[in-house]
Amino acid sequence: MFKSCYINRVAGEFMIEKDKVLIRRLKLADRNELIRFFKFVLEDTIMVNELNHETGLLEEEFTEKIRRLDEDLNSDGQIRYFLLAEYQGEIIGSIEYGPTSTLLNDGTKNAISDLYEIGTVLVLPKYQRQGIVSLLFDRLLARLELLNVNEVCFDSGYKVAQRIWTKKFGKPEYYLKDYWGKDAHLMVWRINVKASRSLFK
Repeated sequence: MFKSCYINRVAGEFMIEKDKVLIRRLKLADRNELIRFFKFVLEDTIMVNELNHETGLLEEEFTEKIRRLDEDLNSDGQIRYFLLAEYQGEIIGSIEYGPTSTLLNDGTKNAISDLYEIGTVLVLPKYQRQGIVSLLFDRLLARLELLNVNEVCFDSGYKVAQRIWTKKFGKPEYYLKDYWGKDAHLMVWRINVKASRSLFK
C-alpha cells in the first residue's frame, strides 16, 4: 500500500492521503464523469508511450472503454464489473473484469477464452505512482477470490506499463508482436488470483 503524503505544490505534484481514497462500485451517475476520465487518461497514455494517433488507437481504445462501462451498467455488474478509486469527490482510477476480448482470444488462439480478463486499469496522471493501482488490484482480486476464481488474464500494449507489469508478474505468457505498429507489441499474462494478491500489499 502507499504511505500517507501531502500536496507538494512546489514540485507541481498532487499527493494523496491513503485513508481518504475510496474504492467503490461504479454507479449510473458516474457515467459522464468516467467518460471524461477515460478520454483524458487515454490521451495522456498514448502521448507518454509515443504511440501514433493516426492509427486510430485512441478512438478504438476510447470506444472500447465506453462499451465496457455500459456493459457493467446494463447488466448491474453481472457481465462486467467495475471498481473506481475516488479521492475528494473525484474519480481518479478505475479497474474492471469481464469476458476476455476478441483481441485476446484471437491473439492467443482461444487459449484463455475461459478466463476473466482484468482491464481498464487507469489512473489520472497527477495521481500515478502513488499506489492507486495496487489498491484497485487488491480489492478486485479479493472479490474474484470470494467468487472462487483461480486464474485471470491481463494484457498491456503500453511500453511504460509493460516494464512495470513485467517486474510485477514476470515474463508474459503471450506476446503479440507489432500488434499496434512496429515495435508496439501487446503482452498478455495469466495471473493466479490468490498468489497475486500478495504482490499488491
